[in-house]
Amino acid sequence: MISFSTFFTGIIIYIVGTATPGPANLSIANAAMNYGRKAGLMLASGVICGSICWGVLTGIGVSALLASSLYFIIALKLVGACYLFWLGYKAIKKAIDNKPLLARKFSEQPDSALEFYLQGLSIHLTNPKAVLSWFAVTSISLGATAPKSSIFVLIGSCAILGMMIFSLYAIVFSARSAEAFLGRNRRVFDIICGCFYTLFALSFLISLRQTHGI
Repeated sequence: MISFSTFFTGIIIYIVGTATPGPANLSIANAAMNYGRKAGLMLASGVICGSICWGVLTGIGVSALLASSLYFIIALKLVGACYLFWLGYKAIKKAIDNKPLLARKFSEQPDSALEFYLQGLSIHLTNPKAVLSWFAVTSISLGATAPKSSIFVLIGSCAILGMMIFSLYAIVFSARSAEAFLGRNRRVFDIICGCFYTLFALSFLISLRQTHGI
């Protein structure tokens, strides 16, 4: 039987973790401000699909097996760090090029919306914190007596809430006021994005050294 108090506690933890700025939120805001609302929403859909993947793997017990593997966690952190370093490099390069916002939208716009979706998916699938956050949410929300089907109720609830939060990021940062702000401060924003991507990547590498002695 599901305990509604613990279930909603897990939901609140998920909401706080999802709404708190991180690589996914930063990428959605960056895409929405630079390329428009559609780009931000597509990237958001990729992020939430990545989150659902980890949620389903947690539900069927695969994530527990993977997380217990030292080599898997090390590989995931290394791949995630490399990908974030790459995103940081691209953001810094945009700041150095300093193209006008309108020119940037036409010259750097990816060929299809699928690229934004895949970027969002990659960010979340290579983020080891996503795996650990699902462990935290499920361990708090579901007790030993909870039915097996309750994990998928939890995943569905979190997916809806996550899509709402990430979509809100895309809508807010694609507003005209946000575009006007970016037009005035695009170099600063690109540098900030690049620095945060780099810091997130470094945090993965530092955790490897602290946790695994690498």
